[in-house]
Amino acid sequence: MAVKRYDPEAKQPALWRGILLYVLAFPLLPAALFALQDGHQVVALARGAGFALAMTAATLIRKGIRLDNEAIRRNLRRRASTVRYRAVGAGLLALGMFLVAWFGLYTGYGPFGSALFAVAVLGGCYLYYDFDGPGRKDPDIAAVGITTEELVELLDEAEGRIVAIENASRDIANVEFRDRLRRITSGARSILETIERDPVDARRARKFLKVYLDGARQVTEGYARTHRAVPAGGDDGQTLEDNFRRVLTTIETVIDEQQQKLLENNLSELDVQIEVLQLQLEKEGVT
Repeated sequence: MAVKRYDPEAKQPALWRGILLYVLAFPLLPAALFALQDGHQVVALARGAGFALAMTAATLIRKGIRLDNEAIRRNLRRRASTVRYRAVGAGLLALGMFLVAWFGLYTGYGPFGSALFAVAVLGGCYLYYDFDGPGRKDPDIAAVGITTEELVELLDEAEGRIVAIENASRDIANVEFRDRLRRITSGARSILETIERDPVDARRARKFLKVYLDGARQVTEGYARTHRAVPAGGDDGQTLEDNFRRVLTTIETVIDEQQQKLLENNLSELDVQIEVLQLQLEKEGVT
């Protein structure tokens, strides 16, 4: 399974499920204003609270659906998040409709009738949206050490750094450097693919994805920006190229070793290598 390349300008697929909740809740807002205009403060307050709770519920339910879609798309067999967004959203929506049914009508249904409305709303949400609860036959989050929500954010940030390296490499005229940067981004994506296949490694590789890739991005952007201001063929230009070449060698080496350690499930020495790279980036002066 290949990692989908990140394109920040690409149009994302529409997420329609849950939109109806916004539409159904919207009339409560003008209804609250009309009640307030008529002098029924309690009714207005109940309708306003119902509107706010319904909007919040819709947002949470849609977030739960989005995370579940991401888990399916990335083939991640685990609970999407430690927060059960759809269940919480359904509870808030039921509470909002309870308040509207009891206090938000000029002749309310009373506590029992309002509770029946709330139960009906809760049951409808469960039947249509499902609850992302512990009943799913997926590994426990504690056994994995990272949730789908965290993993998706981690992978997207890493892919964004890889894209930034690719964009900066287009401003570098040196064919050798562009080819090596192409190999580096290809190797980095291979690491993301490995982590996506086995998310257990994501928790241990977090520092690599955040610190190391960001350092590679900084040094590439720094060289792309600096080499244009340095005269070609001069001592300064040659020194800058030599420094950048050494950094690229280190980057390529660590990416190869990182991939091997992920395959071997052995990341004990990775932190030391990242620290060495950080010191080299500062020393070479190409950032």
